[in-house]
Amino acid sequence: MGLVLIQAELAVREEFLELLRTEPAFREEARRLLLTDDLLALPGRVVSLTESVGQSLFLLREIVGVVRDLATAQQRTEVGLQRQGTQVQSLIGAQQRTEEELRRLVIWQRGESGRRDGERYERETLRRAPALFNGGQGGAPDQPWVQQQLTEQLSALMERGMFEVEEDPFLADLLWWKGEQVAVVEISLQVNGYDVVRAARRAGTLRRAGAQALAVVIGEDWATPESQERALARHVAWKVGSDLSEDFLTFRRTPSEAPGEACDR
Repeated sequence: MGLVLIQAELAVREEFLELLRTEPAFREEARRLLLTDDLLALPGRVVSLTESVGQSLFLLREIVGVVRDLATAQQRTEVGLQRQGTQVQSLIGAQQRTEEELRRLVIWQRGESGRRDGERYERETLRRAPALFNGGQGGAPDQPWVQQQLTEQLSALMERGMFEVEEDPFLADLLWWKGEQVAVVEISLQVNGYDVVRAARRAGTLRRAGAQALAVVIGEDWATPESQERALARHVAWKVGSDLSEDFLTFRRTPSEAPGEACDR
């Protein structure tokens, strides 16, 4: 009995399977009965999802392309900015060098202008010496007559050796004799402490040789208040602008007399 049932079931299954293979209507009805609506709709959803995924991949590829283009553009921009930065730095360096050269040129021009002004003032002072000192005679140390007078007065000291620059009367700007006195003069537009020291030491050299030497500075202004204080401390006479020291005025009042005449007496 059991074998008969098994054979019957097998026959039914074979018949069912045969119908599924051969009868489309039966197969469709079986699918409808066996499968849920969701399962039946799944192929369509898969197709729709596939289409959506395809669209998303297309959009993603578009976005990746845009991002790649933006990255490339940004890279070009950065390279351009780096080049511009390098050019800007070069321009800044060139401008700084130009400004430094201009500054040096301005300093040089000021120095040259000051030097020329000083030389012009010295030449004018030399020409005005007879009026400044109210008579007398003398001149710059490079004049033969002045060199002769200095050589005669300093011969004993010169035999002992050379003078230092600051104490050498042959390097003074002007030497002026009135009677037995001689003014050892330093000339500068702005009289500074170094002018005072040179005048004092060069006059001191002549005093060591036995001459009645007076240190004098002549200029338009004092470089600093300390320069005038130094002149007072070193007993240096001055004519600075319209200011004349008492020693300078005394020298102006000294009667004029040629050095040769003073030596003959």
